[in-house]
Amino acid sequence: MRNKMKLMAGVLSVTLAGGPLLPPAALTALAADTDMAGYHEYVTTEDEAIDHWYGVARGTYLKESTCGIKRDGTAKVAVSGTTTAHSICDSVKVAVYLDESSNGGSKFGTIGTYHFEETDTSSCHGSKSGISVTSGYHYRARGGHSVKKGSTTESTTTCSPTIKAS
Repeated sequence: MRNKMKLMAGVLSVTLAGGPLLPPAALTALAADTDMAGYHEYVTTEDEAIDHWYGVARGTYLKESTCGIKRDGTAKVAVSGTTTAHSICDSVKVAVYLDESSNGGSKFGTIGTYHFEETDTSSCHGSKSGISVTSGYHYRARGGHSVKKGSTTESTTTCSPTIKAS
């Protein structure tokens, strides 16, 4: 059962990070890299929702990651994401997905995807503002975060609480 969960985490991490779909054997190897120890801290106000993930494992490259969403005017939102490594890495990525729910937040569909990447650095931040949305619907941001150093790739995901568009 634990191997199936690791495999699912690997598939989700690769898909969220915008990576290619790999054969099952490659996903099993990748899944071991995605089992990152850490915890989430959620912050929610009427206008903004954030998920901040902190890595607690020592000797790894991935340090922390954040994704968030906030109101950006009437029927508009802004999303952002950040990935931070402990040291300079070959590649640092964040993908931010904007999800929409018309039924109060019980079912979501992705309506926007934004990819950001930096090389030879320890952090990557990206944001998109002025995104038109439907007033009264619920929205959330999901983040796919990864760092690569040599042949080692570490990744995690974040998902903000929901906000209601004004």
